[in-house]
Amino acid sequence: MRASISCPPSALDPACTAAEYPAVASGKLSRAWWLLAVLALGASTLCAVVLVVARTPFLGLGAEFFRSALVLHVDLAVVVWFLAVAAGLWLLAIPLGGGILLRMARAGVWLAGLGVVAMLLSPLDGQGVPVLANYVPVLDTPSFYVGLGAFLSGVGFSGVACLLMFAIEASARGPRHPAAAMRCVMAAAIVAFLAALATFLLAARVGGEASLDTRLWGGGHVLQIVHTLMLMAAWLHLGRLPLAEVAFSRRWVLWMVALELLAVGLDLLIAVALPVDGVAYRRGFTLVMRWLTWPAPLALAVWIVFGHVRMARRGRLQTLDAGLLGSIGLFVLGCLVGAFIRGETTTVPAHYHGTVGAVTLAYMAWAQSRLPGVARAAWAGLWRWQPLVYGLGIGLMVIGLAWAGQLGVPRKSPHAETLMADGAHHLAMGLAGTGGLLATAGAAMFVAAILMGICRKRID
Repeated sequence: MRASISCPPSALDPACTAAEYPAVASGKLSRAWWLLAVLALGASTLCAVVLVVARTPFLGLGAEFFRSALVLHVDLAVVVWFLAVAAGLWLLAIPLGGGILLRMARAGVWLAGLGVVAMLLSPLDGQGVPVLANYVPVLDTPSFYVGLGAFLSGVGFSGVACLLMFAIEASARGPRHPAAAMRCVMAAAIVAFLAALATFLLAARVGGEASLDTRLWGGGHVLQIVHTLMLMAAWLHLGRLPLAEVAFSRRWVLWMVALELLAVGLDLLIAVALPVDGVAYRRGFTLVMRWLTWPAPLALAVWIVFGHVRMARRGRLQTLDAGLLGSIGLFVLGCLVGAFIRGETTTVPAHYHGTVGAVTLAYMAWAQSRLPGVARAAWAGLWRWQPLVYGLGIGLMVIGLAWAGQLGVPRKSPHAETLMADGAHHLAMGLAGTGGLLATAGAAMFVAAILMGICRKRID
């Protein structure tokens, strides 16, 4: 991307110059991860069109087609997009100067890219049965498993390289890094990602009749902590000015990170101590997620909102503040909907679309803040209105799915498979479909603006 993003963001100190971060090679790898992330988001958007049409009344396309598109949509939007952005940001916050760590990170990018290609091509063999496992759905075919494993391994290579670099620099005890708080959050996210991989492997090695969904349950929960930490990192960057208004201390960041790492530790303990196919295993991960993962980002959100209130009194709000506040609003909405989950209804996807949408919107706003050249490369309105279109679409979809869930509409099923025909059901699912179309349009606008910037060489 552009040279303007070669400088890692500071959590609380906006003073940051490119001269302070001379790791050009690390910056190039970061741009490669961002490009992979944008392409994955674009492919996921195409799959989302299929899902929206399938769930919209009178336009159902069939269950099997719906489920295959759902697998690719979730994996590209939640696994590939999120983790590719995370890996790119790790390399920005903790740049690698050279040597074996840089070679490890470079191998990770290539491995992850090849893995994504394998995942996209896996439906072509015609043998992949869609398995709608929670968090990481899969197509039951060897090529998909190889591709997914390669992508996760590639992210792991980059993460380990950055974590080792972070430890080396921390042991040197030199001057405090200007982005110390941000780097701490990034390092915690890497630790959480490695813990998620360990949880996946522990579940895979256990014998018995445990289903694939059960084996992926624990690791999927730990991945949510990775996304939560990266969401906090994005909010710290986007909200550095309102946080300065309320004298937010770096020590609060350390306490928040400690709380998230406590959740990671408990999840690992559950993975080691409890049988994968037992009720206690699922209940343990659920309780950790319910009580430990949301307080830290919610507390940070409160600080940011208070800071924005003070800024608004002096008329200092900017365009990007809407993206940050929208991300906070979606996260809070997703958490509130999650409190009303009762059974396997569309309330469940309403909950995670709110929280996942919050992360995506934060990443989009982060990209806008680091890529001023795109605004000149793309249509001005395309770039200016994109966060509003995407955020409004996700909000409407969450409300529609939550409403439908209260009416008993099952999850993981297209409209054609439901047996309800009352007006409230059609209105709720129609609202969700409308929101989905808006969110899809917002994601497409983001991808188009980035790719236009690349084509016009506004992004290096």
